[in-house]
Amino acid sequence: MYYPDIINVTKKLPEQLIGYKEEGLILWEKKYENFNTYIFSICLTENKLVESWKKLRNDIALYFQSNLEKEIELWNIYIVFFIEDKIEQIELKYKIENDHYCARKIVLDNVGDIKDDQEKLKSLIIKKLFELKIPELTTPDSIEEIENLINLNDPRLTGINTIQTLIKVYKD
Repeated sequence: MYYPDIINVTKKLPEQLIGYKEEGLILWEKKYENFNTYIFSICLTENKLVESWKKLRNDIALYFQSNLEKEIELWNIYIVFFIEDKIEQIELKYKIENDHYCARKIVLDNVGDIKDDQEKLKSLIIKKLFELKIPELTTPDSIEEIENLINLNDPRLTGINTIQTLIKVYKD
């Protein structure tokens, strides 16, 4: 399987973001033929995430994103927050990942102490952003097998058929 390479280009950080470098911020770049994708990664505790994710996002928007010239690059920025332990505040993870300002944000928790392991960071970023898993196509042998497969993915869908059957029985 082909894994796209990303390279550490932290040296390209604008001067205003250098302070984050001391906190472990890394800027990664994935080169394509006519544009680049930029990925910021940082390892934080949950408490530090709570207090700093918005400021980091805003500073990236102001000092990095606003200096990009290609529109496609403006929309190909990621911020990956690595959290050593399991996040207790699930709603925080949801809030961060669903925030649309500046960049797509990904929170990977329970990763252990990897802040000094650039190869591990790189590997997790590639796996999360670029590894596409396409399930093998299978052909079910019966209606029951199809219903079982549907039920595994979303039980509400097989419930619709049950409701329709009950309605038909009631009307008859």
